[in-house]
Amino acid sequence: METLVHNFRKEIGGKKYLIVLDDVWNEDVKKWDDLKVLLEVGASGSRILVTTRSAKVARITQTIEPYSLQGLDSQKSWSLFKQVAFEKGQEPENSRIVALGKEIVEKCYGLPLVIKTIGRLLFLENSEAGWFSFKNKKMPKIKENDILPTLKLSYDQLPSHLKQCFAYCSIFPKDYEMEKSTLINLWIAQGFIKLSNQNECLEDAGHDYFMDLLWRSFFQEAKMDDLGNVIASKMHDLMHDLAMSVAGSLITRLESKEKIISDQKTRHVSVVDNIEFSFVVPTSSSKASRIRTLLSLGEFKDLQESSTSCDAIFSSLKSLRVLDLHGRPPDLVPSSICKLKHLRDLDLSYNDKIEKLPDSISRLQNLYTLRLYGCQRLKELPRGISKLVNLRHLYNDECQSLTYMPRGLGQLKNLQTLSKFVVHSDSAPKDSGRLSELNRLNSLRGKLEISGLRSREEDVANLKEKEHLQVLTLRWRSRGNVINAGDEMALEGSEPHPNLKKLKIENYGGVRVPMWLLSLTNLVDLSLSGCSKLKYLPPLSRLPFLKRISLSGLEEIEYVSDCSDNNELSSSAFFPSLEVIEFFYCPNLKGWWRRSDSYNVDVNTTGNALLFPRLSKLEIWYCPLLTPLPMFPHLEEELLLRDARWKAVQQTITNASSSASSTPIAFSSPPLSKLKNIYLQEIDDLQTLPEDRLQNLISLQHLMIIKCPKLKSLSQGVQYLTALQNLELIDCPMLNLGNDEHVMQWKGLNSLISLEIDDIPKLVSLPLGLQHVTTLRELRISDCSSLMTIPEWICNWASLERFTISTCSGLTSLPEAMSRLTSLKVLTIHDCPILLQRCEQDGGEDWPKIAHIPKLELS
Repeated sequence: METLVHNFRKEIGGKKYLIVLDDVWNEDVKKWDDLKVLLEVGASGSRILVTTRSAKVARITQTIEPYSLQGLDSQKSWSLFKQVAFEKGQEPENSRIVALGKEIVEKCYGLPLVIKTIGRLLFLENSEAGWFSFKNKKMPKIKENDILPTLKLSYDQLPSHLKQCFAYCSIFPKDYEMEKSTLINLWIAQGFIKLSNQNECLEDAGHDYFMDLLWRSFFQEAKMDDLGNVIASKMHDLMHDLAMSVAGSLITRLESKEKIISDQKTRHVSVVDNIEFSFVVPTSSSKASRIRTLLSLGEFKDLQESSTSCDAIFSSLKSLRVLDLHGRPPDLVPSSICKLKHLRDLDLSYNDKIEKLPDSISRLQNLYTLRLYGCQRLKELPRGISKLVNLRHLYNDECQSLTYMPRGLGQLKNLQTLSKFVVHSDSAPKDSGRLSELNRLNSLRGKLEISGLRSREEDVANLKEKEHLQVLTLRWRSRGNVINAGDEMALEGSEPHPNLKKLKIENYGGVRVPMWLLSLTNLVDLSLSGCSKLKYLPPLSRLPFLKRISLSGLEEIEYVSDCSDNNELSSSAFFPSLEVIEFFYCPNLKGWWRRSDSYNVDVNTTGNALLFPRLSKLEIWYCPLLTPLPMFPHLEEELLLRDARWKAVQQTITNASSSASSTPIAFSSPPLSKLKNIYLQEIDDLQTLPEDRLQNLISLQHLMIIKCPKLKSLSQGVQYLTALQNLELIDCPMLNLGNDEHVMQWKGLNSLISLEIDDIPKLVSLPLGLQHVTTLRELRISDCSSLMTIPEWICNWASLERFTISTCSGLTSLPEAMSRLTSLKVLTIHDCPILLQRCEQDGGEDWPKIAHIPKLELS
């Protein structure tokens, strides 16, 4: 080894080199550090290129951001295929061969090597029959003989504990979104998770397994929640084929009634189609006794399932570890479920008929996970729930009929998930559990909702000790519009751990919220809803990571901040992380600060404060006194205003412009230049859109204006909206779109895809300027009683695919050249009596104009 190192250093020492390390799998950080020292003897400007299928290797080795290779899109895949499959790269005249070729390319999954290999094989094949035969007979063999063996090299590199976890994923159908928590619980139920030490948690180890498979590219399309956690992923179709290949007969997916469990080696079964369990349970007791998993996947409609078929399962499949009955129709779970002694994971969710679970469930002492979410008629949990000593996860969110929790829940020391805890009501049984059941459940993680809270709650939930909770909802029992000082005492005693990231408080009857709110320094999401008597909030700007604030139904609050000085603006950025502000129905809300001059003083005199520098979404509904609005100099995602004053909007935009120009922080773009969506509804004083402001909206993609009674015109500034894709104009009785002087305002709309004009009484004909918009794919016109004609020039819209005309009684005919709309796929005409009569197939004068359209919806 020393000789090799010596020779290597001698070879590259002092020289500029390029080294390519291809298909690397080594994840040992120390070995990479040693290699780095070895390579430092080269000259400045040397480069090392590493290719790997493991995101973990990329993270270890990266000195710049890794470049992630993706499959080719359909257009590029076809372009590459044409180059190798057809002479001179030109499509043949035989359209059927072209169609077969595109079907074949679709099954290449965008992989260049596969596309080129198959293209070369087809180069000398000229007959349509030969292409058809290749697609149906040879294509599967190429996947089996050439593609999967290459992918299996990646599988062979997996540690043994990950191999069985990956293979198990073939129980799901292709393109199935696998929820991370569900998959981890299934792995735990099958005993696939191995702990490296006694202090490690099964769920944490399972999380590492999941992320490892994601980093190694066995999983893809990771889905994130709003807290940045990975919550789901999918498998590429080829990876799914690999998983099926390595799983073999151990896993069977039943996707039709014709397919049965035929192999005695089968251990794990999923029912994907709308199949009754009577078709699933093996008649052979030897086959049935070996099955460990029975999953129901998808939707199950019109099944005539009964508790009898469930009884058959419980009697035959006695070795089950996982049983998924979610969405299945039986309204009664038979008491014979206790026969499943080995059951660890039971899913009864989304059954809206179950009202009660059999007490015999409490005899399933190996049960780890019980899923009941969406069982909206479920009234109570099993009273013997304390006997489920191994229970780790109880998912009972969306169980609206639960009125109390059973006594003994607090004895489940292993419990990590409890989605919902319902505080007992006065009508609850005397032996129902109290809030103190939560006291000792300090291993709870994820999210917890406590509903039915009351004033002067004597019991303590000990929330401050629950350090693994990320999301907490505190919901008081609704009592009407009443101030209740007891609520303040109850909330004071409900202080969560500082690790909490999301807090929602509903129907709280106090005037203030406790100061402990400011101790939640990791909070990213705060929602206050239905707190009708709340008047005062602490200075929320002290929460440095807060990304979202939502205030809804706070009828008494006048100001978000009650500060009387400029302390909140002492830092370089006010709310440095805030991205979303939502104010819904706060009729007395007047502004952010109590001091009426605070905007002018703070912005113009502090000199170093930028208000809401990361704000991307602002929604304000029914806050008529709010002037000016929160400042949003660099709003990017969405501006939604409903029942607001346009004067306040203009004032805020002016302030935003002056703030952005005066701040010492440099910005490369003008205010609102990155804003993508604007929704304006019930803005009573809006008469026209300001031309000078529209010039900045160069990124705007969606503009919707609804019920603005004084809006007369859109202004010439519309021509600057060059990125606009969707425009909706609805219920604006004064709006005039048809004047010749407005032609120019439409000329710049080069990206417009969809236009909706609804309930615009003054519309006599489509605006003349629209003839310049050649990108339109969808046009919807409805409730325009004055509309008399559709102009001939719309027949020049070669890209139009959908055209809807509804409740336009004055419209009497369609344009003569409708046949030129060759891309038009759907024409809908509704409630236009004269026009419908002309479009009748039997003798209608306009029928020849529309007969070529594939889908006609005439009613």
